[in-house]
Amino acid sequence: MSVGRTTRILFLLMALFGALSPEAHAQVNSGPATINLLAVRNPGVAVSATPGNVNFALVNNGVATGSTPITITTTWDVQPSVGNLTLYAFFSSTTAALSNGAGNNIASSRVKGSVNGGAFVPFTGISPYAAGSSLQIFTFRVLGSNRRGTRNDTLNLQIDLTGAVLPAGTYSGTLLIQAQAL
Repeated sequence: MSVGRTTRILFLLMALFGALSPEAHAQVNSGPATINLLAVRNPGVAVSATPGNVNFALVNNGVATGSTPITITTTWDVQPSVGNLTLYAFFSSTTAALSNGAGNNIASSRVKGSVNGGAFVPFTGISPYAAGSSLQIFTFRVLGSNRRGTRNDTLNLQIDLTGAVLPAGTYSGTLLIQAQAL
């Protein structure tokens, strides 16, 4: 075989193998697919209270103090545009904050609360949650510097039966505690 013919065969084989290799072909890419992402972290307010039970030894024509103070923890992360953050404690009924189930009731006006050691005040206030059976625990203006935080408050309770006589029995009720950022 001659050198010229061998050289031509070699070039032909190199061209053939080169044409078959992926690197020899032009690369083709698709256009990108787009995915829009949206992440939202909503503002929030949370309230917890302990203990879950407060007991009273009722005294006709007297005042009974609750067995333990309630510790209320309020946590918030809100926009400064909300204005105020307010915490309320309330009963769903003005006439029956506590009841014995036999038609004998203790009105919310006979239940009193002391916030952080202050004077005892009856649950007769107005809130967004109950008219005439509420007690405001706190309110403050939300600014940029305090738009997130945690606050602890104590609430002591009394049942004042001065001037009232109730039949013996077990009286139960539910105190609700709720915050509003508005």
